[in-house]
Amino acid sequence: MKRSNRKTRSDKFPLTLHPTGQYCKKIRGHIYYFGSDRKQALESYFDQAIFLHGYNSTMQKSVNENMTLKEICDMYLKYQNTKLQANNLTARHHNDQIRSLKKLMDFLGENCRIKSISTLSLQNYKRSLQKHYGSVCRLNLHLSIMKAMFHWARKNDILKNIPNIDAISRV
Repeated sequence: MKRSNRKTRSDKFPLTLHPTGQYCKKIRGHIYYFGSDRKQALESYFDQAIFLHGYNSTMQKSVNENMTLKEICDMYLKYQNTKLQANNLTARHHNDQIRSLKKLMDFLGENCRIKSISTLSLQNYKRSLQKHYGSVCRLNLHLSIMKAMFHWARKNDILKNIPNIDAISRV
């Protein structure tokens, strides 16, 4: 009798063992790592699967229309936290993101609607950062984090229209 190498449905495990010894999964072109223990990695994957694979279309429609700055910041930080847990992001950079987005929310207001954010208000935010920071590196970090959040939201179909962040240049 010839034995088949083909896996049956019950044998399929959603994660792959990476040469580094961690279980991983490629989702939307990015590899996410979930740890080296098979059982914990599977649990971690299931905890994050809905978020990593994207939101359902009904949630997207309700979220897109009148989203506040706090909602988009929370979603972005939750996404970044999954990257932190998968060791794709340093804890220091994650803390910088939290502080930077808090500064943005303090300046524009947590309940500010995304559609009401103008280029002028973002330029005023940049000016306030310039007054506060003597270091060009810190200023550029804050601007980069803000831009990354808006680009992430548009790329993942959370927001259809984002503020004109390209008009805000780094120093």
